[in-house]
This record gives sequence, C-alpha cells and structure tokens, in this order.
Amino acid sequence: MFERSGTSSCPLDVVLGTTHALLKKKYARARNKYRPNKVDLLLIAESPPTSGGYFYSEKTIGKDHLFRETMKALAFWPLDLPMRKGCDKRPMLKQFQSIGFFLIDTCEHPIDKLQPRQRQMATIRGSLTLPVRVKELDPGRILIVKRTVFKPASEVLRRAGFGERILNGNPLPFPSHGSQRKFRTMMKWLVNKNKS
Repeated sequence: MFERSGTSSCPLDVVLGTTHALLKKKYARARNKYRPNKVDLLLIAESPPTSGGYFYSEKTIGKDHLFRETMKALAFWPLDLPMRKGCDKRPMLKQFQSIGFFLIDTCEHPIDKLQPRQRQMATIRGSLTLPVRVKELDPGRILIVKRTVFKPASEVLRRAGFGERILNGNPLPFPSHGSQRKFRTMMKWLVNKNKS
C-alpha cells in the first residue's frame, strides 16, 4: 500500500495527498538552497514542525527551537540573546553551510501533531529512506537529534554501513522543554571531539 522509494521519506503521502507533496517540495527548495558542496556534518532530525518554524525558513517565527539552539551551540548566535519572531536567519544559514553542516529530516513533512503511535510508525518508515539520502550526501559525520528518531535512524544507518560516521551513541535531546542547555553542551562536545 505504501511506496518505499528513496524519493519519499514518509509514505503517508500516499494517504494524505498532494498537500504533503507540495510541502515536501517547499521544504526541499528551502533546504537545498543551503546545501554545502561537501557535507562535513549531517544533522538528522524528526520532521519540519507544524508551527512553520522550519530550520531552513529564512525568517524566524519565534518558536524555532532547533535552529536557535543549534546556532547558539555553534556560537553563531549569542547565548544570552533571545531570537525573536522575524529574525533574518539567512546569515546564520550561510555560516552553517560554509562550515559544511547540513540538516535533513527523517520525515519530510510535519508529523509532530500525529497520535504517538502514528508518529512512531511515520518515523520508522521515514528512517528506511535515510540510507539512500545519506549515501547521496556522503557526510563525514552524522548527529541524530531526538530520542524517538535515534533508534530507528541509527539502526538503519548502521546496517547500511554508516555506523562509523554517527557521532552520538545516545540521542541528542530535542532542544525544548528544558533540554536546551543539554542539547548545546552535547552538540558542542560531539562536534569538537570528532572534528574531521
């Protein structure tokens, strides 16, 4: 019933129709604008959020947790400065690109409002497409963000021969609900410890 090609990271597109296909194209355009020529570090997250605060959107919406805390961890944004709605993300996205960093989502359209079981299944199905996408990007290093993504993503990537490139042996926490400092600390430590 569901497609399993490398072109769709969440086969729910078959069920949910063209809206998700259009969203995926929109996200791909935004993401690919900042794709480095050579990917040194690939961050793998869950999915774009329903809030609209997509990592590669060029303006903040005020709820850009992953973007904000990643930029703080890399010292592209001051730790003590809030990132308000409407902030121009382009200079930081260009810096992120210039050091060879890139982010992809396990599922290429929002799944954060799905019921827990549906969300888990979407993540598992989305992770099955990661080996093809990671092979195309050929990153030197990989960081997997979020507990619910870590196990399925790391398992399929290890089976596909990318295990040596995965920097974290445990999930990098999603940077919200009090996990911001832990995310920044872990990310800085892993990135600096494993410089390529």
